[in-house]
Amino acid sequence: PIISMAAVGVLMAMLVLVASVRGLSGPVTRFEGRRFVPYDERSPRSALSSELVDMLNAKKRTNMNWRGVPMLKSPFDACILIELLRELHPATVIELGALAGGSALFIADQLKALSISPSHVYSIDNSVERLHPNALRAQLTHNLSFVPADARDLGAILTDEFMAQLPHPILVLEDAHVNVVGVLQWFDRHLHAGDYVIIEDTVDTQKANAVSHFLSLQPTGKYAVDAHLCDYFGPNACWCPNSFLRRMRD
Repeated sequence: PIISMAAVGVLMAMLVLVASVRGLSGPVTRFEGRRFVPYDERSPRSALSSELVDMLNAKKRTNMNWRGVPMLKSPFDACILIELLRELHPATVIELGALAGGSALFIADQLKALSISPSHVYSIDNSVERLHPNALRAQLTHNLSFVPADARDLGAILTDEFMAQLPHPILVLEDAHVNVVGVLQWFDRHLHAGDYVIIEDTVDTQKANAVSHFLSLQPTGKYAVDAHLCDYFGPNACWCPNSFLRRMRD
């Protein structure tokens, strides 16, 4: 019940923001057409105006918390993530960029609320000193682990042997903003068809360029943009435009 009520709060915030999007950028429409689309066929344009993005960037740093822990997600992305968890039923979630631990705690709570089991969340950061006590305590009651590791040398902790024994489907969330192309290439070795990668904050041009470069190195058709998720509240109305990627083949 506690989790459900908190989720309702996020959804209520979402309704307010959708109204703002309608006012700033025209009507929001539901997804129609092909779900999985090649990256180079997608427009970079977003239903979110630059003014709204700037405002929410400031607000999410102070107002978007989960159980008292900063999560640094927009309400758009929080709701879309719940939809993906519900559909995918990931057995393994790997998040790069833990910060205070709010995002990982949010994911672990949603998995528990959705009765998705077995499933485990690994949240990785080069420092665990910033983790909130509430997030740390959740490791005792949830399938959640905070792991110190450097995004420039993931293999030192997430060894090939460790990755090989992880159950699929796997959901990777890249939010470390360090060695982005290298991180995506490293995970590419360990993903199977049906797994997902979310590259966060591609509203930033530099991050979007990193995604484009990574995909340019891949065989045609290996990854596709999940247009249903990217366009859930309108064309690319999220902080991960064209960056909800599904692995289409091994």
